[in-house]
Amino acid sequence: MANIGFDSEKIDQYYKDIYTLEDELYVNQIFQDETKERELRNLLSKQFDELNAEDEISDKNLDKILYRIHYEINCKNAAQKSNPFDRWAKWATRIAGILIIPIALFAGIRSYKETQLKKGSWIEIKAPAWTRIQFRLPDGTMGWLNSNSSLTYNGNFTSDRQINLSGEAFFNVFKDKKRPFVVNTNEISVKVLGTRFNIASYANENKVEVVLQEGKLVFNSKRLNQSYVLKPNDLVVYDKTSEKINTEIVQPVKYLSWTQGKLVFRNDPLDVIARRLERWYNVSVEIDVKNTENIRWRATFPDESLENVLLFLKHSLPVNYKIENPYIKQDGTYSKKKVTLTLRNE
Repeated sequence: MANIGFDSEKIDQYYKDIYTLEDELYVNQIFQDETKERELRNLLSKQFDELNAEDEISDKNLDKILYRIHYEINCKNAAQKSNPFDRWAKWATRIAGILIIPIALFAGIRSYKETQLKKGSWIEIKAPAWTRIQFRLPDGTMGWLNSNSSLTYNGNFTSDRQINLSGEAFFNVFKDKKRPFVVNTNEISVKVLGTRFNIASYANENKVEVVLQEGKLVFNSKRLNQSYVLKPNDLVVYDKTSEKINTEIVQPVKYLSWTQGKLVFRNDPLDVIARRLERWYNVSVEIDVKNTENIRWRATFPDESLENVLLFLKHSLPVNYKIENPYIKQDGTYSKKKVTLTLRNE
């Protein structure tokens, strides 16, 4: 993939639905180029400021429309045709993360329309890398989907509240005594009536975590056929390799902070820190350190770049870091940014 310049005018024309085939190809290419992240962030931020000044959009008063917009964008079976705004939203969310929500809100108000879903169809909601998606399910359940995560449910969800999850999600479940709410991953399932809880179950990670903030939850390991009843502040961790289950009492705020855009560590060992950084910044983190359990960290970052977090890590712990920027692979795609952590001899 050849390096191309950044042309905000072409992107603006595409957004306004005034574009040529050449413009469309350019926009497709620019949003797949990770080296253009800074320019795209600046452009999206500028457009949002202009929209906010002109129309005085209130997120508080338009929550229901916002939820519906996300619903429309992510339900791939809901409509057969996609329009230019749909393509813009999909590409922009990859770079801008939560910043795209106000822009999607503004443009979505104009293109909003009801869509009838057929019973038996499957609906998928995805959160690409670097994004967090807020969603609302047909039964009234609301929640957040974390980076590189997805959930699917059947079109008859209102009568059978079953969710399939890959990645991490927070659920604020609408209470219904007659219809339990069930979340399935490859390794576990949880069953609730009305509660607030978080599940982290990434395919490329060794552990599955479930933490309960409020209500009551039944945790079930599919392979071990073991069940646990969780109370508020309970954490259950399933280790895929050892097939062991551990439980402990925790402060849920650490596990739910991502829904508020905060990266929080509470006496976490270095291997857990590395895994969280990988997930948060969509990077690859390699640890060249023995006994990672002995190196622990407590910190909170409301909105910091990867470089600032690593710098703070270096000053707080006996750890050095090295960053390797993305490169173009033979197939034309970009590699992930790589971070290597090593022990500093003092």
